[in-house]
Amino acid sequence: MAAQLIIYYYDLRRRIKWYRRRTVLFFFGVFLIWYADCLPDQLFNDSTSTVLLDRYGELLGAHISEDEQWRFQECDSVPYKFRKCIIEFEDRNFYGHMGVSAKAIGRAVMQNFSSGKRVSGGSTLTMQLVRLMRKNPRRTYSEKLLEMVLATRIELSYSKEEILRLYCSHAPFGNNVVGLDAASWRFYGRPSHLLSWSESATLAVLPNAPGLIYPGKNHDRLMEKRNRLLRRLLEIGELTPEDYEMAIIEPLPDRPLPLPRLAPHLLATFTQSGEKGKTIRCSLNSEVQQQTNQLLESHMTLLRENKIYNGAVLITSVETGEIVAYVGNAIASGREHSNLVNCIPAPRSTGSILKPLLYAKAMESGLITPHTLLYDTPSKFGGFAPKNFAGGFDGLIPADEALARSLNIPMVHLLNRYGVGKFHSDLRELGFSTLKHPARHYGLSLILGGAEVSLMDLSNVYTRMAQHLLTGSSSTINFGIQSTEESEEKLALDRGCVFASFEAMLEVKRPGTDNNWQLFSSSRKIAWKTGTSFGFRDAWAVGVTPDYVVSVWIGNADGEGRPGLTGVQAAAPLLFEVFDHLPTSQRWFEEPTLVMRKVELCNESGHRAMPNCPNTRIMSVPKTVTTSQGCPYHAIVHLNASGTYRVDADCGDPETMQHVPWFILPSSIEKFYRERTPGYKSLPPFAPDCGSSYDKHSLAIIYPRDKQEIYLPIDFSEKRRKVIFEGAHRNSGTTVFWHLDDVFVGQTREIHQLEFKPEIGQHKLTLIDENGLSRSVQFEMLGKKE
Repeated sequence: MAAQLIIYYYDLRRRIKWYRRRTVLFFFGVFLIWYADCLPDQLFNDSTSTVLLDRYGELLGAHISEDEQWRFQECDSVPYKFRKCIIEFEDRNFYGHMGVSAKAIGRAVMQNFSSGKRVSGGSTLTMQLVRLMRKNPRRTYSEKLLEMVLATRIELSYSKEEILRLYCSHAPFGNNVVGLDAASWRFYGRPSHLLSWSESATLAVLPNAPGLIYPGKNHDRLMEKRNRLLRRLLEIGELTPEDYEMAIIEPLPDRPLPLPRLAPHLLATFTQSGEKGKTIRCSLNSEVQQQTNQLLESHMTLLRENKIYNGAVLITSVETGEIVAYVGNAIASGREHSNLVNCIPAPRSTGSILKPLLYAKAMESGLITPHTLLYDTPSKFGGFAPKNFAGGFDGLIPADEALARSLNIPMVHLLNRYGVGKFHSDLRELGFSTLKHPARHYGLSLILGGAEVSLMDLSNVYTRMAQHLLTGSSSTINFGIQSTEESEEKLALDRGCVFASFEAMLEVKRPGTDNNWQLFSSSRKIAWKTGTSFGFRDAWAVGVTPDYVVSVWIGNADGEGRPGLTGVQAAAPLLFEVFDHLPTSQRWFEEPTLVMRKVELCNESGHRAMPNCPNTRIMSVPKTVTTSQGCPYHAIVHLNASGTYRVDADCGDPETMQHVPWFILPSSIEKFYRERTPGYKSLPPFAPDCGSSYDKHSLAIIYPRDKQEIYLPIDFSEKRRKVIFEGAHRNSGTTVFWHLDDVFVGQTREIHQLEFKPEIGQHKLTLIDENGLSRSVQFEMLGKKE
């Protein structure tokens, strides 16, 4: 019996040991499985601040994170000075342990025992990283044990540099500042790699007790901890005595600093477009951005006296297409004047800012040469009667001069000939995205501000024009985030016509005392243009060089117009101030010889020279104009021997008759042209014995008759229909100019019919042919007013 009990006892012990070993192995296996997967895929999932950096990594601005912390995204590396400081202060054996330091724990036990309270936790940087990852749970022995286990697991999964980087990115620095990068900017106003030894030491001691000590709180205690760390760095030879002496006399920051707000509107744009919580590195240059901000604010200080509160400036690099400065509004104007509204993408009335594009497109279609004469007389197009900004008329004016002087009437005539629908389509193809209405909605006012465009689109188009002229290719302006290859597009505009447009824009009169810039060899060439919207609501200016495009808008965000709110007075001075602060260069666009041709032009008319043109010149022009209309103004006239009268074969002596080329203008144009052109000679009258016969039969008005009453018909929609007026000329190829109440309304050739809708009341219709012969009738329109 005893033997059986002994056998049973030893068998039981063997079984218990076997089960115990299996149990241990089981739980150890469970532990290993847990240990292998105890870390989350991402140690930290906290919300981060939206941070905007310039091309060089300088901070432009930031928005606080969703949990109201200044927490930047994890840093890529830890600067050397801060690395040495944090390791010496927190974990001197950081590179010698696997997450847990027995020496540190032993020292902590002795310190806590001798003081009778907890004064040290013995945590390594890796264990502190675990506490940060676990959101700082209550301190218990079990929690400390868990931290030790997780610390060893982190050491197996991450390199020392990665652990240090994670710690520095998520360590608290007090006063809702988390992470080294945020702390560096909040306390010292610069990136962490530019911190001094003293500044690095100050930040290194903050995570130890971030709620008790930080700049602005417990100043003396913070100074003592910083200086103790600096003494340690001196002792280990990291600092020289001279470095140490300089470091300990550096003052501590008094309080957190505000973060830079150099591009608040761009930061808001990125935040709203899905970049919230990210660090965005863009193409802006912080130095140029800050400088442009200051220039706009200084300029707006003067304009605010006239109750003009808002403005925007965009600077792009022609070489790269990247945006260098983006100033969306004048912050100093205050919220009561909508200073947070981003004026760069806002559609605003264009004024004259699109005229260079019409000029270029008209040349591209072969409609004009750069110097073709355009009509500048009192004109009416249906119910639309454009006026020149300064008043007055030139009669005829070269197209390039009309552009340089920004005359409205010649450009409306040019658009009328080119076609509103065609130009509307061109603008959309060029990249103006805010033309939402069909062409008929804008009509001829399209060229004078009838449409709205944004400063962003305007800068994009002019930048692409400059790129196209320089290299033959162009790309949409961008922030350097996407590759230029992805944004490359073909510009639907001839390079020669772009060059001619920029050459004409060079002649735009500069504001103030800068009018004689051509006299100085050091002056920068700038092709520029202004625009002023109807009612003085918007002032525009855009300037182009081979290096930069600067675009400016000035106005009120609520659309209120103000006297003096014009492109020349309000926007142009700022444009040239901005250019004055950009890197200086005297280079200019080279003429694109492959798309240019030498063409003989008439000196007087600017058209392609015809055999009757007495004075011509050879000029380099876009090849697209080689098929443009020949000079229509020069004709051979027959004069008597003394040159005082015109004659013909029926009334002149063929032997003494002179055959002279003459620059002939209609009388309605001539009277204005003569005032501006002193050398102009009017066409001599016909000799008394032959002019009456010619005058009587050459030109006639068929409809209406003199003193006729015309009743305007009404259509089904209760709208008055247009009336077809008709004339006749003995020479069907002669151009006839039509005037209603002394206002030019159109011209005809071959078939002399014109359709328009006069207002109710008395009117005078005048027809003038190209020889100066005129006919007039009086008539009255009857009917109901619309």
